[in-house]
This record gives sequence, structure tokens and C-alpha cells, in this order.
Amino acid sequence: MGGGGVASGMKRLVIIIVAMVLGFSVLFVVADQFGWLEHDFVEQHLSAIQGSGAGQALVVTAIIGLLAVDLVLPVPSSIIMALSGKLLGFLPGGLVAFAGAMLAAAIGFYGCRLGGQRVFDRLVGAADAENISAWFRRYGVYAIILSRPVPMLTEILSCLAGLSKVRARIFFAASILGTLPICFVYSYFGHLGDLTNPWPAIGIALVVPAIGWFIVRRLKRATKSGSKHGPGCKRGSERGE
Repeated sequence: MGGGGVASGMKRLVIIIVAMVLGFSVLFVVADQFGWLEHDFVEQHLSAIQGSGAGQALVVTAIIGLLAVDLVLPVPSSIIMALSGKLLGFLPGGLVAFAGAMLAAAIGFYGCRLGGQRVFDRLVGAADAENISAWFRRYGVYAIILSRPVPMLTEILSCLAGLSKVRARIFFAASILGTLPICFVYSYFGHLGDLTNPWPAIGIALVVPAIGWFIVRRLKRATKSGSKHGPGCKRGSERGE
């Protein structure tokens, strides 16, 4: 794999990411102007749904649905995760938020893998697409874990993972590792009713994936070290006997 090919592929990848960020940003600005991202607005509507005839079942469906469409629409996911804990309780709220977040990840991954591969290859070229896939196989796990608390970046990396040739089980393992703690962090703070100051929850949500990234990196290093030294050391010790 030539350095020029990787550089060219990465430049085109950066252009695609910037275009996606700009697109998401425009949608967020529009939604913010209409007040759709405000905590009071979201809580008012979710509480109204919970108080309707369908009750808990409908609010669970609404939370999962909102977090799922966060893939393409400007949804205040952190607020919804916190409200999930407030309205449903810490444990149920965390599980419901996790279900919605993982549904969004699955839609982004499989939607792009099944429907966008040819378009992606045409945009960046088949050779550069392979270079990008190789980069994603090497660094994608870390990027996916660390991106989970970051708005827009989560959705973009889910789509790029689907467009690359990274294996589904690796993508979902990294997504679970990065998503599950965050959902329960927001649910916990929502359950406590502490929604006026989101910074403690945001701080913990950023730190937890970083810890997960560190653990994965250490495990990968330990696996590589074991594969290098295990059989070879054994044969060497046998020859020395």
C-alpha cells in the first residue's frame, strides 16, 4: 500500500466527513432556531406521551425511535437519554437509551454497507476505498469507542464503518463498549433529576470511552505480544533443553 494512495484516500475521506458535518450542522441550527433541541420542549412532549393511554410502552417506543432517527435528524440525544432515566428509572432508562443508540448505529452501519458501497467507491475510487478500509481496520475501533459521546461524529463513524470493510462484529463490539456506559451515565443523572447542569454527565461520558479505548489498546498489545513470544519461546526452550 503506497503512502501516496493512503494520503489521497484520506484527503477524500476528510472532504466527505467535512461535508457530512456541515450537513448535520445546518440541520442542528435549523432545529435550534425552532426550539426543538431545548430540554423543556423535549421533556414536555415525552411527559405528555407518558401520560397518554399507552403510557410507558409508548414513551419507550418514542425514546428508542428518537435516538434511532438521530442518525439523520437533529435529535438532542444526551437530553433524551437523561430524560429516559428520569421518566423510566435508572436501569430501565439506561437500557432503553442503549437500545435506541445501538439501533441508530445498526441502521447507519448496515444502511451504508448495503446501499452506499458503490457510491462510496465512485466518490473516492476503488483503490482509495481499500486504503481507507485498511486505515479503518487499524484505527477504527479506537475512533468508534471515543466518538460515542460526541454529537455528529458518532453517526458519521457508524456510516463510514459500514462503507469500509471493517467486520460487523468488531464494529458492534466497539459500539457497545463506547455506548453502554454513556447511556447509563446520562440515565443516572436524569434519574437524580440533575438536568440543569449537564457538565458532570458530559465529563464522565467523555472519560468512560477513553478508559475503554485504553483497555482495548492494552488488550490488543497483550494479544500481539503473546502471539509473537508464545510459540517461539516454547520452541526455543525446547531446543535449549
